Amino acid sequence: MGKPQEKLQDPKDRVLLGKDIHFSAYGDDSLISQVLFITGKRGSGKSWTAAVLMEEFARLGLQFVCFDALDAHGHLAEQMPGVVPLKPTLGQTINMKELVDTLKTTSNSVIIKLAGLPLKKQQELIAEYCEALLEAALGKGIQTIVEECQDFIPQMGRPSSADPIIRLCKLGRALGYGVTLISQRPAGVGKEALSQASIYLVHNVINARDLKALDDQLSFGTDKKTIKRMLDGIAKARKGEVIAYAPEFYRDRGYVVIGKIRGDRKTEHKGHNVNIQDSRLKFHDENPVASPQDLAALDVEVDVNPNHKQPMAAEASWRTPPPATPSPVGNLPPARLVNNMSWDAEAKAEPEVEYDVEVEPPEPEKDGSMMVTGIVVGGLVVAGTLSYVVYRGLASN
Repeated sequence: MGKPQEKLQDPKDRVLLGKDIHFSAYGDDSLISQVLFITGKRGSGKSWTAAVLMEEFARLGLQFVCFDALDAHGHLAEQMPGVVPLKPTLGQTINMKELVDTLKTTSNSVIIKLAGLPLKKQQELIAEYCEALLEAALGKGIQTIVEECQDFIPQMGRPSSADPIIRLCKLGRALGYGVTLISQRPAGVGKEALSQASIYLVHNVINARDLKALDDQLSFGTDKKTIKRMLDGIAKARKGEVIAYAPEFYRDRGYVVIGKIRGDRKTEHKGHNVNIQDSRLKFHDENPVASPQDLAALDVEVDVNPNHKQPMAAEASWRTPPPATPSPVGNLPPARLVNNMSWDAEAKAEPEVEYDVEVEPPEPEKDGSMMVTGIVVGGLVVAGTLSYVVYRGLASN
């Protein structure tokens, strides 16, 4: 267990991912308008980190749209107020222009479950969304989260989703838009997109090509000695540990912060990733995440407020001056990377959860079309076209 940490100045204005890993929620440097890259091998904690990020956005009233390629996060919509699940199935689609138009008039976030759709269809949906979002210029902050991003912005090939995602990464910040890219394989993700990331959250990575890809991206503006220590630490990181590389935010802390993502999630973890690494690898540390006690030093209770309000209105836009930046809170020395220490060696292992992701399709109308109506979130029927998403279904014989 690490030494006691300083208390954050105001958790209401911070996106709290861990004791030492936190970012501004509002202002010009708000996390909502940043480009993040979350990576790590299977079982290292990527899905957990992404879920904590979405919980924090919901707690703070920040809006996001998540493209969930593996149905790892669809259950969050059932447990977090103000989050709407959408599940197109084979032969059906979502009108992305209408969805984006609805984001303008609602504070609800959206999780789009893509599992079961052909990859080409998934790519088309994401492309349509990114193009519609850039064209709409909503005037408020929105974070777009893309799981399994190597399928949509690959290093090799150019699917329909690649250019729109890259444009969103490059141009979105000026409009208040941010992007979170998530992948197990950094080497498989297009460098043009990765070069736009201002924040890297790196869990355990052991593949030589992936480490080389990270080296290529992180070397700009950072001395080789620091990068070497980082890569050594990444290859040895224990389950749940993360190395946060954010030069714009951690200048006074050597660009790098090492810690664990919070363990006190409010929603159940159901992440499941495809095993593309050697399954025989045995981690020397079986604890997947920090225990709830790891945040005790913060002396705050982080809760999802069912009545949270969207703070992106005109009087409190994402351009509102940021709150005072808290002083460094016990940053670890670089030696920690080499020594491979853990925040909490006694945390209980995360249980394996299996669940059914099959969804019954809606009954077709007489004309063959299908419609989802009256999506209920937190006891309220979501207004606008988001609650009336028209599917183009297969016509019945």
